[in-house]
Amino acid sequence: MVVDGNLDDLTLSIKKIGKMGLENIIQGHGDVLLRGEIDDAIKENLAYLAAIRKAAKAATRRRNPMESLAEVTIESCGKSRVYLGGLAETLHKRNLVYLYRQFKEESHLASESESTLETAADPDEDEIKENSTSIPTEKPIDEKSTLSMMILMNMMI
Repeated sequence: MVVDGNLDDLTLSIKKIGKMGLENIIQGHGDVLLRGEIDDAIKENLAYLAAIRKAAKAATRRRNPMESLAEVTIESCGKSRVYLGGLAETLHKRNLVYLYRQFKEESHLASESESTLETAADPDEDEIKENSTSIPTEKPIDEKSTLSMMILMNMMI
């Protein structure tokens, strides 16, 4: 599940899991994934994350973003609504709204930053640093967080 998480970190963790050469994955929900099923599960989950990212970003450019998001079904993003005892659709909608809000906030902050920089008359280097938003540095994914992600892999729907 993406809500209260970081989409980029989740994507990197899933990719790392795919490169670990695991025999199986014991999920928090669902069946045990055997070696022959892991690659397909990784691809399915990465495709889902890419689809919801695209849908949420597209909604930020729509006049009625919530209506736009409501039209994005879980099936159109490559997942089944029957996962997690039928909770998958609810979690899917939460993921979309969370990402939409996150992207909307990021674009708002970026436009505020640009506006501030454009209105400054010949700013010096210190003023630019004060008015720009900081970009977080990528933190390495450690073994513990990767293993935690293995457990959560099926829950991200």
